[in-house]
Amino acid sequence: MGVGARAVQLTLGKERILFGICAAAVALLLLARALPAGPAPLPAGTSMLTVHLLMEMFAVTIAVLIVTVTWHTFDSAANPEGNLLIAGFIVVGVCDLAHALSYEGMPSFLGATSTRRSIFYWLMGRSGEALTLGLIAIDGIPALTRRQSVLIGTAVGALLVWIGSAHIAWFPQTFVDGVGVTAFKASYEGALCLTDVLLAGILWAKAVRRHEPRFRIIAASAFVIGVGELSFTSYGQPSDFINIFGHAHKLVAYALLYWATYIASIRMPYEAKRVSELRAIESEWRIRTLSDNIPNSMVYQVTRDAGGHMRFLHVSEGCERLYGIRAAEMLRDAYVMYDRIEPADREQLREAADHSTGTMATVDMQIRARHRDGRLRWIRVVSAPRPLEGGVVCWDGIQFDVTEQRATEARARESAAMLEAVFDSANDAIIGVDASERIAVFNPAAQRIFRYPADAILGRPLSAILPGDEISGARAPELNLHGRLGASRVRGLRSDGAQLDMEMSVSGLELNGQQYFAAIMRDITDRVRTERALVQYQVELTELTQALLAQEKSTTSRLAQALHDELGQTLAAIRIDFVSEVPLAGPDERARHARVDRLIDQAVREVRGVLAELRPTVLDESGLVQALENELATPRLSAEDLAVELTVAPDLRELRWEPDVEYAAFMVAREAISNVMRHARATQVRICVSGNASALRLEVRDNGAGFEPAAQSARPGHLGMIGMRERSIAIGARFEVDTRPGEGTSVVLSWQEREQ
Repeated sequence: MGVGARAVQLTLGKERILFGICAAAVALLLLARALPAGPAPLPAGTSMLTVHLLMEMFAVTIAVLIVTVTWHTFDSAANPEGNLLIAGFIVVGVCDLAHALSYEGMPSFLGATSTRRSIFYWLMGRSGEALTLGLIAIDGIPALTRRQSVLIGTAVGALLVWIGSAHIAWFPQTFVDGVGVTAFKASYEGALCLTDVLLAGILWAKAVRRHEPRFRIIAASAFVIGVGELSFTSYGQPSDFINIFGHAHKLVAYALLYWATYIASIRMPYEAKRVSELRAIESEWRIRTLSDNIPNSMVYQVTRDAGGHMRFLHVSEGCERLYGIRAAEMLRDAYVMYDRIEPADREQLREAADHSTGTMATVDMQIRARHRDGRLRWIRVVSAPRPLEGGVVCWDGIQFDVTEQRATEARARESAAMLEAVFDSANDAIIGVDASERIAVFNPAAQRIFRYPADAILGRPLSAILPGDEISGARAPELNLHGRLGASRVRGLRSDGAQLDMEMSVSGLELNGQQYFAAIMRDITDRVRTERALVQYQVELTELTQALLAQEKSTTSRLAQALHDELGQTLAAIRIDFVSEVPLAGPDERARHARVDRLIDQAVREVRGVLAELRPTVLDESGLVQALENELATPRLSAEDLAVELTVAPDLRELRWEPDVEYAAFMVAREAISNVMRHARATQVRICVSGNASALRLEVRDNGAGFEPAAQSARPGHLGMIGMRERSIAIGARFEVDTRPGEGTSVVLSWQEREQ
């Protein structure tokens, strides 16, 4: 629904008013039918002629008002039915006037007055009204100008007056004195009634469809006049009371038509204008609110006359944020703003305004202005000129604070410069590759490493410096630029054909909708060479360690065998020869022999202790677990104030590992326990043996003082950490030490059988 229609509808109220009028018309008709036939009971001294004339003059007046208002107010383009109303109601007004003047009893008018002539003009007036409303209802409106409408209406009205005055005999008989209306007259009125009621329905539907309330009023008018037509189908005398009811329906219908015309031509445009003004005020308020609330910005209109004088027409409140000046001040004097601009920039702004005045080009520049609080701000000025009368130029523009933006841009430039410096000074090659695997970026380090100048390598495929098998081969599949990204070692290709060992990391990035890959490469040729030499050295050292440990084992076995077989037998022979078989001469001799015997026993025990230290026989005979239990049961451990706990899974007690593995693990455990006893100041040691037939894990943990990891070195006379580590390496095991001052020490040997 339009703005004007909504305003009018609020003025008129609901459709129930129209329904009430229509219901009253029906009720009035029923009342007229219910009254007995006969002359109207008029007040004394009042004739039906007078009442009829007054009612018809009222109808003629309304018809004239409809024509006049429509002529002066209707827009023929927006409301084409206006011209139709002019033509139609000229005819209706003429017929109603002729009807009143030809009513029986009136003075002669273009002939003798008679009921037949009066009825003719009545029927023609009602027919003209029905035709006009019918054309409006079906949108069958001819394209007429106002003058054409007046001419047509006047011509038709004159024709009907001529027929009714000079040739009434052409029209069928409508009334017989003493009898009343003829069948033709009754049928004609009935047809008009049906036509008007049908038009009322069509017009109401049109009002609903087009959301225009005036068509509802016209529909109600058609309905009322249609109902009123039934009052003229059965009277016997023109003075019958029922005629007054019929004319009352006609007057109500005419009033509704004038109401609709008034709404369409005066009230609706007025309401639309009022609403438009309200909308304009609201729109202006919204625009001002919008311009006032744009962050760090000022919206303005400024003019310059032919003499160069500047004046602001509009300034948003943002000027206070930019300059510290209120809008009212700038509207009074534009130069309070220009005085805040730095002198050099003020001159540039003046020159830009001069150029814009001559070329009508948009001004777009950045200036420096001093806020009233003393801060220097960068302000961007964008304004479009338009010429006004008298050589005046008006600029519509916006100014906004770009101080932070410039600071950000400066930081970005600094970052870019720093990045470029890092890019140029980096020792690693930085290479950018596009989605088609062509080189797009090649920094100086890359030029130095691969010995390619930038102009000779840019745009070439990546395979120029990385062979194809290095990009997508099985040895380094993650370097396929269309697959997984990561880091790996690759073989590079120098411009002279030399191969380089490179360490490369790759990452993907997207710039301006294009996919790129950045590769950082480091030349590790020398490092790889050193690593290979170190690996070779470690292999050789391990082989040497294994040989030394094998030699130690062999030497220890031979020494133990010599001590057992030779020194032991020698001591036994001495005891036999010196103690058992020599006769003793006296008490002193026996005492000496007893002392020598004790020394021989001590020597035998010491030899056995040395044998146990060199290679415990329990290790060879019963395995690692039994050897550890036997070691922990020796008197030297029992004498210490040290709680020793051995934890072994039940299924490992009878399990045997390779002899070298058991020997190395036993010697590591013995050395670790010895270190605890000598240096840790511990009160508890836990030894844990775990694993299976193909794996062994030995852990020795104490709660002693611990030490700094840097102190892991051999002490004089002891194997130390280095010795334990070498024993572990010799059997292919991993050796780990976890220690911190005050938190104890954990020594771990982990061995895993190698797959064949």
